Amino acid sequence: MKQFLIYGLCGLLFLAWFLASGTARGADRLPGLPDGCGTRCHKSKVREQFVHGPVATDDCIACHRPTGKPHPDEQGAFRLVGEREKLCAVCHESKATKKVVHPPVAEGDCLACHDVHQSPYPMQLKAPGADLCFGCHNAKDFSAKHGHAPVAAGHCTRCHDPHQSDNPALLKAPGAQLCFSCHDKALTEGVSVHKPVAEGRCTDCHAPHGSPFPSMLKGEYPEEFYLPYKQANFELCFRCHTRELAQDRRTDTLTGFRNGDFNLHYVHVNRSDKGRSCKTCHDPHAAGQLRLIKERIPGFGSWDIPIHYTKTDTGGTCVVGCHKPKSYDRLRFVTNP
Repeated sequence: MKQFLIYGLCGLLFLAWFLASGTARGADRLPGLPDGCGTRCHKSKVREQFVHGPVATDDCIACHRPTGKPHPDEQGAFRLVGEREKLCAVCHESKATKKVVHPPVAEGDCLACHDVHQSPYPMQLKAPGADLCFGCHNAKDFSAKHGHAPVAAGHCTRCHDPHQSDNPALLKAPGAQLCFSCHDKALTEGVSVHKPVAEGRCTDCHAPHGSPFPSMLKGEYPEEFYLPYKQANFELCFRCHTRELAQDRRTDTLTGFRNGDFNLHYVHVNRSDKGRSCKTCHDPHAAGQLRLIKERIPGFGSWDIPIHYTKTDTGGTCVVGCHKPKSYDRLRFVTNP
């Protein structure tokens, strides 16, 4: 009897050692494959900060299936549970349901952007921020002198959805609605609103990624109020407005801002020394007066020049701090003092 007790005690001690040593089947693994891929042989697949859920839980059979052969063998004893371009869809909703689909998504090439096992970057991305986008897109196209803040910071997904969208260029919202997720919508409010602004066409004037011109404008739009007249100084405005606007001293067709046939745009703009820029009188977004006329012209020391504009059916009157009140009429010349 004593002998049986000794054998039994030895057996229990051996079992305790066997379990503690980790040689028991599955003793050092997480739930999943019996042999614990990520905790025994493939620890390199779980070392980064962001790990694919099945990989992190050692549930490799969520994506791989054993073939019945010894593992490992020359050809590998595990296979994917589905075709590469369809495998992600087993768990992830990857059906393209919107009008514009990112080409890698449309082709089922999720691994163009994501690492299937792990990554030091969120969402198991293969590179951080814009570095990932520049794997396909040319970085030089996004390195303008005056860059859009999200672009400069590499936050492409602030504006673009990386998978699919109902808007052109994978934008997250249409037109100005996207811009006003960051910019003040008060820019569009006034008695008169610039047509592109009213229609949400911010990109008529602004380059959304960057530009050689301040404020990411698509053409020259000088900061100065006074400058010599040359068409290059009005490049942005002349993208839509007639280039001959201020060329002829007299006209009855080029502009409605005339006294009889005396071109008042010519008077204000076409000077060799102190021609006015468009921004002197007009606000490019919206204004508290008709014809986008500003209520005040800033930038003259501590004084902002006031403008009060009254429109008539055939002309108008300007009461402004830079000259005496003057009226004009397109049909009948007005003699001003």
